[in-house]
Order: sequence, then structure tokens, then C-alpha cells
Amino acid sequence: MIVFLAARLRPALRASAALVFATAAWLMAPGLVLRGQNVNYTLYSAEGRRTLAVRTAGGIETFALEQLSGTFGLTFTEDRLSGGLVIGTRGQRIIAVPGQSFIQVAGRGVVGLEGQVRRERNSWVVPLDFLAKALGPAIGEPVIIRKTSHLVLIGNVQVPQISGTVEKTAAGARIVLNVEPMAAHRVTRDGNRLSVKFDAAALDIQPLTGFLAEWASSAKIEGTTVSIELGPSAASFKTDEDKDSINIELLPPAPVAPPPAPIRPGQTPPPTPPAAPQIEVSPGSLRTIVIDPGHGGEDTGSKSAGGTLEKDITLQLARRLRGSIEARLGLRVLLTRDGDENVPIDRRTSLANNNKADLFISLHANASARPAVRGAQVYTLDLGGYQQQTAEAEARRKTVPTLGGGTRVIDPMPWDLAQLPFAEQSALFGGLLIQRFSEQKVPLHTKPAVTGPMRALVGANMPAVLVELGFLTNAADEKALTTAEGQGTLLDCILTAIGDVRRGIPVPAPRGGTQ
Repeated sequence: MIVFLAARLRPALRASAALVFATAAWLMAPGLVLRGQNVNYTLYSAEGRRTLAVRTAGGIETFALEQLSGTFGLTFTEDRLSGGLVIGTRGQRIIAVPGQSFIQVAGRGVVGLEGQVRRERNSWVVPLDFLAKALGPAIGEPVIIRKTSHLVLIGNVQVPQISGTVEKTAAGARIVLNVEPMAAHRVTRDGNRLSVKFDAAALDIQPLTGFLAEWASSAKIEGTTVSIELGPSAASFKTDEDKDSINIELLPPAPVAPPPAPIRPGQTPPPTPPAAPQIEVSPGSLRTIVIDPGHGGEDTGSKSAGGTLEKDITLQLARRLRGSIEARLGLRVLLTRDGDENVPIDRRTSLANNNKADLFISLHANASARPAVRGAQVYTLDLGGYQQQTAEAEARRKTVPTLGGGTRVIDPMPWDLAQLPFAEQSALFGGLLIQRFSEQKVPLHTKPAVTGPMRALVGANMPAVLVELGFLTNAADEKALTTAEGQGTLLDCILTAIGDVRRGIPVPAPRGGTQ
């Protein structure tokens, strides 16, 4: 191949060699500098981030290959007989002819570059498109060059392109962030600052436009987070998204309900609406919630006819729920997994126990052999079958003296009985969830409240529920679980139920002893 290219292009090679020699002599002349516009590109790859110095001359961007020698193990072998150059990388060869704009990669056909491969002093200089046309195919990874933002992406690194605007709506205002490609993200609020944090190596962002001082006044980039300063009218927010945009609705304060009209003599008072279940206020309010995205890794869970996997749905919903709870309730939220990994069940409840969580919510999606079966269900621990273990635990209870007088009872509770003291509270929270689902017209299974010997709950030392959000084997439920609107309704119901108990969880009645 080298001989063929050299023979075909020998007259041009001789002319190019003369030009290179003359250019080299000119470069080495005292007081002379190389002309051209210099700019730095940022190159992202699995090996990390590095700066790539690029020079523009004659409308063509070029760079010295030696800058990438360490990262990609480049070697350079010249064939002086044929005038060819062999560039080695990761066991593959790129064949070029100095002075010409042709290359061959890994034995494939000849590919044209936008400029020549040439030698300058002790460096081999190539046009910028060498990265996509030669290096990428040689190492077997895609290469994307974004000239406008001076970025080079090698492999599957996540650097989403983001643009956006703020627009007025009938209800308030909307922040629209266009994201290409869409990346996992989390929206939170801290005071007047709204943050959108992306799971990415970096952000390629254009300035946001259309700011409205009363709703959103400015934005800035902090690493992989877009921080937006909110105005005084933005009392709350809610998010929605599709495949390539994040829509954040900014809402004004809720209107204050007018006082009820006085009842005239002889007038029948209006009926009092039924009150939601009342929860006794505990000494401390909710502080930490653990969300458990069911399954993960090789354990895919249930699967829809269209290929939707339970493990993906539960992780997506858990991330969105975490963002909503942190932003709207200001509580600490932990996920038992934040990626596609198989976390043992016992380790999930251990994480909640070790972090002194006040609430444990395990998210799942159901499946049935009958496609017509649908609806949400809430599982709590069935106390049946634990009588013997409870009696044994009672026998191990000890009364011990306390400092300063008095006594206290020590309960040596086994791990597999940790949920028992909280079973009543868990059932109450499960009932609140079902009530909120019903109010928002979320379809419920014919048996919405279920108790069972749930392994995912038995070790939780706090109120705990397992929520089957719907059946992936039912077309309507699958749509609700995979669309932004359907997910938003489910998450709002869970968020409202958490808000119902934010004042506190019922405290188990003491079983004796004084302090």
C-alpha cells in the first residue's frame, strides 16, 4: 500500500519534500515565528481530560500527533524507500504519505483528509479530522469533533450539549433546557438557587436566554451543574422531560383560601370533608429517607413486551423522586443503588439502618401472565409466622439500671425482627400511599394493600414499604411507567404521602420499664 501510494504520487512527493525542506529552513531562521491562529481544544476520553493545542492555517486546523503519544501509545515508523509513514496504535496501523492528504487505516480503503500529513521539525502534524477518520477507526471507538465549542470526544464519554431559555406561561414561567444527548440528571433547590446536576464528564453549554427577573434572573455553570438564580415569584417548581429536553415549571405561591362565610341563623353548615389519617407527632420529624430502586445488574426484574426492564424504570423513578424530595421537602435522600448494579437485599436495608433513615421505600414494577392485570400495590410486612420469634425476643429483654437511678429496658432485637416494632407505622404509611394514588386516579390493583413475608422489608429498622407501581405486562401501566406524565403523577402521589408524615412517624408505645 505504501509503495502504491508513493509510486502514484511520487512527483507530488518530490515537490512536497522540497517544500518541507524550504519550510523547515524558514522555520529555523532567527526571529521568525510560525504563522497561524492557535486555539486549545479539550479532549475527553476514557483516560481522562487533556488539552490539545490546535493551529489554524489556510483555513485548516492541524495539531502535532506527539501530543497524543502517551494517551494512545502512538508510534511512528518511516519507510524512507517508499516515502511512507506508519503510525501504530493499540495493535493497529495507520499508513500515510507525508505531504499528501491520504491515509489507510487497519488495512481498509484509502480515506482522504482535509489537509496534508507533514513533518515540522521533530513533530508529525495532521489535520484535525485525522482524529475521526484515522484514530477513531484504529482504536475502535467513535470520535466526535465539536469545532464550535472546541471539544473532542473519544469513546462513550458523556458531554451533553445544552441550550435553553426562560419563557412566560399562564401559570408562571418555564425553564426549557435542551439536552443532546440526554444525560441522567437531578433537579434540586436550595433557597433561591435551582440546580440541575448532570451525570456527565463535562457540559457543552450555550448561554441561556429570555431571563425574566421575577422568575429566573441568571444562570452559571459550576462543573457539571447548571445553577439558576430564581426570582421572588418562583415559590415552587415541578419538572417534566422528554427525550431531549428538561422542562422546569416555576409556580407562584398558592393562593390563600378566603375565610368561610359566616353561617346565618337557621342555615345548615356545609358538611365537613373527611380528614386524612392523622399521625401522632414524634419527637423528631423526618430527616432521612432511603429510596430502594428494585433489582439491578444481572437481576433485570420484570420485562414488558416492548423490552422495558424493571431495573431501569425503578432507577429512573428513584432518581427523580430523590430530586423532588430534596427540592420540595428539603430532606436528606439516599439511594440503595445509583447505577446498574446488583445490590444484595440485606445490604439495602443495612444502608438504611446504618444511616438512621426514618423511612424506607422500595420501588418495583410488577408482571403477570395475564396482560389485563394492572394497578399499583403497596406491600408491608406480614406479622404472621413471627409469634415464636417475638416470644423469644421478649424472653431476651433485660432491665438494667441507668446512671442517676431508675431502670431501662434493653431489647436485643435480631436482624430478622427489625421491622416488627414498625409494622403498624409501615401499614399506616402504606394506607396513605394508596389514598394518594386513588385521589390522583392512579389505577389500583384489586388488592391494593398486601402484607407478606417481604425479604426487602424484614431487616429495616424503620417504617418500610414496597411499592409495586404497576404491571409492565399491561400496556396502559407500561405507558404510565415510561412517560414523563405518568411518572410525574406517581411521584407526586409518593411525595404528597411523605409530606403527610413529615411532621413525624408514630412512636411505638413503650413496653415497660422506667427511666
